[in-house]
Parts: sequence; C-alpha cells; structure tokens
Amino acid sequence: MLLSSRQFFLASLSVAVLGGSLLWARHHQKPTGAPVKSADSYWAETGLESAALEDLLDSQTCSSSERYFLACANAVVAVANRYNVTIDQQGNIVPAKDGISQDLSTEKKQLAVWKQFFNEHTSEATKFSFMNVWEKLESKYIPSSQKSLMVGMGLNGFISVFRDPHTYLMPVAMFKEVVSRADSRLTTAGVQVGRLNGNYVIRKVLSGSAADRAGLKRGDIILEIDGKSVHPLLQARVAEMLKGEEGSKVSLLVSRDGETIRKKLQRTEIVVPTLTTQVIDGIKPIAVIGLNKFAKGSCDRMKEALETVNKAHVRGLLFDLRDNPGGQMEEAACITSLFVGGDKKVFDIRYLDPSKKAEEYFGGEPKVFDKPIAVLINAGSASAAEIVAGALRDLNRAVLVGERTFGKGSFQEGEYWTQNKKIALFETKGFYYLPSGRSTQMKGLEPDVAVNFDQISVDREEDQFINPLMAPERHVRSLKNLISSKECLDTEDGASNEDVQLKRARQILFCSKAIAGVN
Repeated sequence: MLLSSRQFFLASLSVAVLGGSLLWARHHQKPTGAPVKSADSYWAETGLESAALEDLLDSQTCSSSERYFLACANAVVAVANRYNVTIDQQGNIVPAKDGISQDLSTEKKQLAVWKQFFNEHTSEATKFSFMNVWEKLESKYIPSSQKSLMVGMGLNGFISVFRDPHTYLMPVAMFKEVVSRADSRLTTAGVQVGRLNGNYVIRKVLSGSAADRAGLKRGDIILEIDGKSVHPLLQARVAEMLKGEEGSKVSLLVSRDGETIRKKLQRTEIVVPTLTTQVIDGIKPIAVIGLNKFAKGSCDRMKEALETVNKAHVRGLLFDLRDNPGGQMEEAACITSLFVGGDKKVFDIRYLDPSKKAEEYFGGEPKVFDKPIAVLINAGSASAAEIVAGALRDLNRAVLVGERTFGKGSFQEGEYWTQNKKIALFETKGFYYLPSGRSTQMKGLEPDVAVNFDQISVDREEDQFINPLMAPERHVRSLKNLISSKECLDTEDGASNEDVQLKRARQILFCSKAIAGVN
C-alpha cells in the first residue's frame, strides 16, 4: 500500500473511526487562545454515572477468576490512589503512607499484594466485596464534581488488567480538543518526572515555565506536591497533580544536594513547538532538528527545515527524538521517506484479528536529505518516534544514540462507547512492525551507542502493568552492527556541552559512512 504524505492512516491513535465518521484534528480544534480545560471538566461533561462501574464490580464476577479479581481490585485502587489512600484486604480505606509499607508507585506493585491474597487466601478473596469499597470511596472521598472522572478512572483501571494497558476510555471532547491538536498546549507547572532510586525526580524543566522561572532543575527530587507525599503515588498521578487550571497554584517540596526547598508555582499555559532547528558551525557544520510530537503538518515543517539546513551546506544531521511521545503515524511515514525515499517500506501493521491481512506502509515522498544522520533517543521516545528511529536504522540511514526507548508498538482504533456516546473506547487492534520485522512493543529500541544521562528513567510497560502486552514476532531479519569501531567514540573536540547525549552523537556522526548510515 502506497501512501502519499496527505493520506491518513486510520489505525493511528490520532485519527479514530467514531460512528462511521472521522475525527479530523483540523475540524475539531478549539480556537487558539481558548482556556485549556481540566480532565475533571471533560469527564463531567459526559455525565458518566456510577452504575457503569458498579456493573463490573459484582461480587460473583470479581471472584470468578484471578484476572477478574485483579481487574476489580485495580478499579478501586486506581480511584483510592487519587485521594492518597489505599485499600487493605479487610476492605478498609487507609492512608497510603501510614498503613502500607511496600512501594505502590505502579499498577504492578499495587496489585502484587492482591495477587498474593487471591492465590494464598482464595476462600477469603472470593468473599471480598469491591462494591462495598467503591461505595465507601464514593460517599466519603469523591466530590460530586469529580464523580464522572473517578468512574472513568475506575473503568480504565479495570480495562488495563482485564483487557490490556493500551485499551482505554476517553471523553470524545477531550480527544478532539486536546489529544488530536496539531500543537501541544499544556497548563502545567512545567516539569517532566522520572524515577531514580525509588524517588520521583525531575527529568526535564520546560523552558519558560513556572518551574523554569522558579529555578527548579533536572535531578531535583520531588518529595511533596501540595503537602502530599508523592512516594506512594503512581507516576501518572504525580504528573496529573502538576497539571491544573491556568492561573492555579501548586506547592512543591523538593530535595537538592541534601537541602530541602519549597517552591510555590503558578500554572501557566505553555505551547511546545512541534519542531526546532539549529545549525552548529564548525569545520564540519551540522544541523540539530528536534521534533517534539508527530502532529499534523510535521512532515511539511520537516521539509522546510531540511531545505534550510541544505542551504547551510551542513555535513550531517542530529535528529533529536528524545521525549517525543509519538503522534500521527502518517506523518512518521512521510518524515522517514524524506531520508530514504518514497519507495522504501517504513513499517507494516499486523492485526490481532487473524482474518485481517498485514498491511505495508510507505511515506511516498522523495528523498531530500542524504547526509549522515544520528538519531537521539531516550526512555521518553515512544510510538511513532520509535518507528521513525527504528526504520532509519533498519534501512541503514542512521545510527541511534542515547537510551533504550519506551516500547509502545501497538495501535488502537476508536469507536463511540455503546454506553455513552460522549465517550470513546480506544481498543488495541494490532502492532506496528519495522522493516526488519521487529516490533518495538515492550522491548523498545536499543541504541547503537548507549549514553545514559544521570540514570533518571521512566517506568516502562513491563515495570508498570501486571499484564503487559507482548507483540508476536516472526521472520525477523538480523541487523548488522553499525558501530564497530570504538576509536571514534573517544574523539574529543574540546567543546563543553551539558547535553552528554547530543555531544556523543556529534562525535560519532563522521566516524565513517557505514556508521553514519549513508548508502
């Protein structure tokens, strides 16, 4: 199947089939300048009622198998976590930091005790009433303004275990106005969080954000948000607490070099540019192009950027895909073809439904850049970013520098949820595969040159979820080792650069044509 750069890939998360119509991002974007709404607001607009969750928490159903039991447990634990409380095996609601000693920062860790309970005390477990727990949470902790959000969170907690971690429910309006937007508009304190030695640590401070202005730094350990300890919380919950309505305030207690620092930040809206371009002069001038998201129009912007760097007569390119979460797959295919040509297969998809045939996808654009390329990747590179990086390496066009990528290689198709037409169900339908036949799902991409930065990581799927999703593989061709000489890795140009990964990528870019990936 040959795609032009303007044809859309229906299996993309950003283009979902809902009720026979397409949710095109350009038709449903909120006007620029409109305030960014909170998740609470989007869910409240759906009018979702408790009955939707209660239908799943029936005692007979929850006790019918281990998987059902853990799905029911995750539904109520996910909601309890939102209020910094958890559930014990007697059905009591207890503060997360007082009665529980184990690390509860991931779904997998939270459910470990419930799995043990079901297997070692089956007769007691089958009598456990998750419905009673939900009713306690609903009456004592959940305000009416958050009821729909909490029901949705409970449903997604159930689905994560019973189906897979990538199948989920989302308000249709939230998809139209936030997820499918071409730009990235965030109302946040301005930090991205990772894990280090069991602590939540700032991985990145967004330029121009409240955190940036307050002097927060990469490596700062977050101890509390608004007076609540973050240690027992899920990483998704910590990220959620940093977001909020524009103008609202959030207090952070952080530790830096043994010193405790408290900062009060005012959340502001940040528009993250899709693409940035920089030309670094020198004996061998190079370009650095950073792509933050595969949004609609990214391929057009990339063509413009490559025209600029070609005119600058650069000798190579550093393509920065670090912390790029992915986006629209048709843009990923189009961008890849700018480096390999339109006749090279970029990826194919294979469906979980065995009656559906695999489909091949090409970018359809002529090659416009033929110089050496090094692609920067890290644990935050996912989905479409992994497809582009992996395809460029498989097609001998680039070397990968940095850290193992996240490992998101599944795709979802969306439909209106039968129980509520204001909510979409995005269901996993299959997996993406690179030209080599490999899938990035769960495994991610290993770099050709590993350069870890302060060891700050993100929780990957196998770390987060009790039932991670593995893609079947077959007919995988072997890849040659692109990096065969260590001498080039020791080359120093005397430059001082805080960005260790970018510096190393620059050092190896001209080792040889084989390493640079030029045919």
